[in-house]
Amino acid sequence: MKQSFLFDDGYDEEKLQKTIAISKRAFLEGEQERPVSRLEFLLEQSRYVKKTWWLLQGALLAAVCLLLADMEADYAIRRCLGLAGPLLAVLVLPELWKNRSADATEVECTTLYTLRSIYAARLTLFAGVDLLLLSVFFAGASVLTRVTVWEMLIQFLLPFNVTSVICLAMLYSRKIQSETISMVLCLLWAAVWLLVMEQNEIYNAISAPLWVLALAASFCGLGWVILRGQRNLNLEAKPVWN
Repeated sequence: MKQSFLFDDGYDEEKLQKTIAISKRAFLEGEQERPVSRLEFLLEQSRYVKKTWWLLQGALLAAVCLLLADMEADYAIRRCLGLAGPLLAVLVLPELWKNRSADATEVECTTLYTLRSIYAARLTLFAGVDLLLLSVFFAGASVLTRVTVWEMLIQFLLPFNVTSVICLAMLYSRKIQSETISMVLCLLWAAVWLLVMEQNEIYNAISAPLWVLALAASFCGLGWVILRGQRNLNLEAKPVWN
């Protein structure tokens, strides 16, 4: 009985590579005939996102809103908001890092969509959900507490943006492969921010234009990290047959 060339020590390597190339081409051509819209791709990726993190983010914002309603001292409000912002961003880390922490990048190379597309979809999903959560949080805080929109922007959104920049910079880094290091850096930043917020002299010495400039810089930095990271993303491992 003639043995299959896959199990024959003398199989033709060139024929095997041609067979693989033909199979890959046939698969891609078949997929191209059934294009998936961006919305469909987002909905498909949302199925793989662990909804627990969104629930935890919502619970965190609800708890902060209730705590603010009972606070009177300005330093206590600044401390609460300054800690809540970084924590909200840190809750995104496990979901964004799970491809790298689970060593799944090689598996991603066997799929039609690249890891770059998957990260872009997940960032879009989290950005949309966080925008909704923050909108509800800001609206609820303005009604239930005496915290102003200005305080929300400076004391909560600014540290949240900076923490997000740190998270994404570490995620897109080619040298840092540890989620723990990313989390430690975020917590260190939160500690530094809390120290600044507890010093009334430092807080009051910073003028409103400087706060606005810092907030604008945080948004610009966040956008730059995302665009640069997506453009230079090089986390995909090469397929084993290449």
